[in-house]
This record gives sequence, C-alpha cells and structure tokens, in this order.
Amino acid sequence: MTVAPLAAYVIGAVSALTVPLRLRGSGIARLIRGVPPLGRERGDPTAALRAAHRVLRILARARLPWWRNTCLYRAVAECGVLRYYGIPSRVRLGVARPGDESPIRAHAWSLRGHDSLAEAPTSLVVLR
Repeated sequence: MTVAPLAAYVIGAVSALTVPLRLRGSGIARLIRGVPPLGRERGDPTAALRAAHRVLRILARARLPWWRNTCLYRAVAECGVLRYYGIPSRVRLGVARPGDESPIRAHAWSLRGHDSLAEAPTSLVVLR
C-alpha cells in the first residue's frame, strides 16, 4: 500500500468517525449552508469517499448507537471528505410531499461545487 491510498483511507475513516459530532448542535446547519472548503484542492477524493462509506458500513454492523449507514450519515461523511479535498460541497435534505405515497419519506444527499438543486428527487421538497 502506498502513502497516497493510506492517507485517503485515513481521511475517509476520520470523516466517517466524526459524523455524529457534525450532526450535533448547529453542525448540520453549517453543512446545509455550504461553508467553504478547508483550503485549496488536494486531488481526487474518490478513494477517501469509498473509505468513508466502507467505515460507515462497518460501524453500522457493529451496532454502535452513534453510527448508522443511512443516507444522512453518508451525505455528511461525503461532505466532510469533499471539503477536506478543497471541493465546495453541502448537504441537502428533502422530505416527501404531503399526500405522496412514495416509500421514501425523507432523503439526504451531498452536492459538489455549484450543482443545482435540480438533482433532488422530484418527489421530495428540499429543505433550506
């Protein structure tokens, strides 16, 4: 294993491990507002994103009460990784429209850069 993949794994793991802290207090509000990234671009975040998702799956299987492998936790971890890599990102939350019979009642996802809200599932109302 070379240093770059190891560093990406550590970045992803730290992002996954800190999700419960980022959801406390006004942390989720900062993620939704789209606070600027942590500095200049640092390369391709793909390996770190994979690592963050993998660590969340492992933590969720361990049945620890602080971590879940849900869309909200994945979106928050992704946002943390992207911001570390210098990519502007934010978390979006959506809820089902009144009267909608969709099995999905709420969803969270991350947006990179200046992605538009058009990526929101059409059955959801995006919370701001």
